[in-house]
Amino acid sequence: MQRTIDAATVTHLADRLVEAYRTGESLDSLSPSLTVADGYAIQRAAIDRRTDAEGPPVGYKVGFTSVAIQEELGVAEPASGRVLADTVRSEGRLDDGLIDPKVEPELAVVLADPLDPPVTPVHVLAATAAVVPVIEVVDSRLDDWAVDAGSAVADNALAARLVQGDRVADTSTLDLPLEGVEVRRNGERVATGVGADVLGGPARVVAWLAGALADRGERLAAGDLVSTGSLTSLVPLDPGDTVEARFASLGSVTVSRPRP
Repeated sequence: MQRTIDAATVTHLADRLVEAYRTGESLDSLSPSLTVADGYAIQRAAIDRRTDAEGPPVGYKVGFTSVAIQEELGVAEPASGRVLADTVRSEGRLDDGLIDPKVEPELAVVLADPLDPPVTPVHVLAATAAVVPVIEVVDSRLDDWAVDAGSAVADNALAARLVQGDRVADTSTLDLPLEGVEVRRNGERVATGVGADVLGGPARVVAWLAGALADRGERLAAGDLVSTGSLTSLVPLDPGDTVEARFASLGSVTVSRPRP
């Protein structure tokens, strides 16, 4: 699908999203209606505006890779966003410059080698230096999560923070499609999932990303961190909440949101 908006509109909408991200004040809408190609143009412009304050891109997040998330958000295909250096966090309490955050337990990979298409899951596994358990904190800069495919892409695929666990694994010791997770919110189990829930496995997600980036003239580089999508449905993260993702082989990752 092609772009339908001009450069001035790209700039205007990118500025609105960056301001919403900076202030924590949501927008009522993005108009006109956006294609996915429009969304990526806006995303690039917004990321360019954020790097001075939040550091350079260190990788990618892939979203909407599970049926549960696609149905929940009303989108039909995966999408990618950029991960900026200062949005990657260790476990603990988040700063609260967020609007209406939710939690996604994910498996992320760190690449040892670049990936150029054609890329298969076998190529991905060979190029992967480490697998990292993460909680992605997603957030919508639009009121009430009123997103569609184009606006979600424009909003950096809803990225907010990426919280890393302290245990990593080699792909030779881990069966990614079978790696399970249990999510507990304030001690109560609220969701479960496995690696196969994201496009059949995280390596398939990275292969998809390599092809999608090539279509836009981009590539995956050595050192890139790629978070491969939620293994469960979205879990709310309200003020005062603590959410723990317990992975079968990779330990747990915990994040808390402070009260106002």
